[in-house]
This record gives sequence, structure tokens and C-alpha cells, in this order.
Amino acid sequence: MNTTNLHTSTLEKLYGPISCEIIRQDDEIRIVHLRDKKDISRTVGVVKFYNTDHQPIKTVHKTILAGGLLGKTLQKSKIDYKKEIIGAVPVRIPDWIKNDFITDEEHSIALISTIKVHTSSGGPLLYTVIIEVLPPDLSYGHVHETIRKQDIDDDILPLFELADLIIENIIL
Repeated sequence: MNTTNLHTSTLEKLYGPISCEIIRQDDEIRIVHLRDKKDISRTVGVVKFYNTDHQPIKTVHKTILAGGLLGKTLQKSKIDYKKEIIGAVPVRIPDWIKNDFITDEEHSIALISTIKVHTSSGGPLLYTVIIEVLPPDLSYGHVHETIRKQDIDDDILPLFELADLIIENIIL
């Protein structure tokens, strides 16, 4: 089990309890605000689910779809999983996200990561690809490798569009 990369745990250390507001959700896609106790959005998450009909994912997935925080629900389930951050993407954030972040800044970063669940029948199964859009105040000094738009997998690019995010190809 990998708890070192749980974004919600980091947010809770900074802001206290974090809740999940579901903006959009179906069997494959989930878009959420992670909100602090003052109801300020501290992250917008765009999630694409894979392999949800395999054990042990199936039961946990139902709990997540019922409103559970993804990382916290996996952690509580004792499922063996690994979250891997692929990299950071500079983005222009739309007004609806800026309003919930309570910021006037137009740029931030989005972290792309995957969660793979280990199964008893073989190797790890991809469970999610996640885009975590950080508020500008949390994005400063981020140390993850920057990814250019042309280097992002074609399966991941539409997730940015679902949240009205524009990828900025900034040369650092």
C-alpha cells in the first residue's frame, strides 16, 4: 500500500478535514472539488476509471462512486495499490475553477498520476488516471517533471477538456 502520495493527506495537513464535492460522475469519469472546512476548493480532480469489475477493486469502486474520497477509500480498504505521479502540466484554469479556488490567477499546474491495484492473480491493474489541478498557491515550487502537451498520452488529453483546462506549453 502506498500512502506517501495521497494528495488528500497532504491537504488535510495544510487545511484540516477535506470533503469531496462531486461535480460530474459516471462509471468511467469523475470530476470533484476537494474542499476544506471553509468550503474552499483546494484541488479539482478529474479521474478516469479502468478495470472496475475486477476483484478487489469492484467493492471499493462502489464506495468511491457513493461519494468516498478516492485515496482515503483505497487506504481504508487495505487494498495493495501504488500511486505514481507521471508529471506536472502547466494549465490555464477556467473561471469556474478560479472562483472555487478564490483566486484571480489564471495559471497553475495539474499533476497527472496513475493508481495501480495489485491483484492475487498476477501483476498490477490500472485503476485510475488522475489529473489533480492545484490552486496557484500550492503550485509554486512544485518539483515534479514538467510534461509538454505533445508528450501526454492520447487517452489522457480528453480529461483536460472535461474540466475546461487549457494546457500551456511553457518552456522552462
